[in-house]
Amino acid sequence: MTDTHDSPPAIWDRFDARDRLAINFTLTCNLSCAHCIVESSPRRTERLTTDEVRTALGVGRGRGKRHVTFSGGETFLFPAQMCEVIAFAKRLGYVVDVESNGFWARSERIAERKLAPFVEAGISGLAVSADAFHVDFFPVQRAVNAVRAARAAGLVTEINFCPSDRPETDADIRKALTEAGEPFLENELLDRGRGKDLVHISVGRRVDELPECDSLTTTVHATGDVYACCELDISTDAMKRTPVFLGPVSKVPEDIDEQAARERLITAFYEPDSPVYFRKLVRDHALFRDLAHGRYQNICDFCMTALRDPRRVAALRDLLAADPPRP
Repeated sequence: MTDTHDSPPAIWDRFDARDRLAINFTLTCNLSCAHCIVESSPRRTERLTTDEVRTALGVGRGRGKRHVTFSGGETFLFPAQMCEVIAFAKRLGYVVDVESNGFWARSERIAERKLAPFVEAGISGLAVSADAFHVDFFPVQRAVNAVRAARAAGLVTEINFCPSDRPETDADIRKALTEAGEPFLENELLDRGRGKDLVHISVGRRVDELPECDSLTTTVHATGDVYACCELDISTDAMKRTPVFLGPVSKVPEDIDEQAARERLITAFYEPDSPVYFRKLVRDHALFRDLAHGRYQNICDFCMTALRDPRRVAALRDLLAADPPRP
């Protein structure tokens, strides 16, 4: 998230990243937006089973997760399955939010009706999108209708705006939201998935110029794979070559100790007080010093570069083993 426009904090920010679970329930979407990082579309069929979602929720709760966000693709294309897993998450004690493109909110009255089963199942928040990529398919008023209906039902809400390469359209959307009295969050355009074709200028940064990672949210991808961060795109091959990949959700129960160890390693890599904090390693450790001379698009690019080397990962494991977690 970047700038806010008269907005409360992002609804994710009610919880620390490590307390959150993100479930990318499906890649099926009624839209095919030009900036979609997971490249969802009407042609994509990948979707988690309800059993896979239940497994992920149960394991996550056992590890102290308190908040779950369901996303897609488009979650509102599967209301029965979504309401089933929302209710299950609620029974486990999660605070539950849902992300949507808001296509279903043709009016506030229709939006209230579409939201009602989700509210009854137990959601607490709704995030929708309003930007040039979505108004190619329907007007920005639908986002307004969706959040107004959600607030009337007692939910926290969020409108996400992403700038495009069409400044006049962007200005019209900002104006429409402002005149409607609806605050919004402005997010950067990401160079992942289909968004790679839209980002024409990128600036590499040194390690000391990179921000801290705020994406350490355990994420279950619609393909059934689990990752230690939420910054996924359609091609997760790079992540699968690092400990960020925790394994298939179907094997979580039998590999739970190894997956917990990988997640702890990734968390420690970004924790300033840990013995394997990445800035300390780049400064002091022989296997990491050469990374100081590189240029990286973002913190995820750095992570994929640093942790694809098995020697570095082994060094992290050794350092963590010598410094066991404190009770």
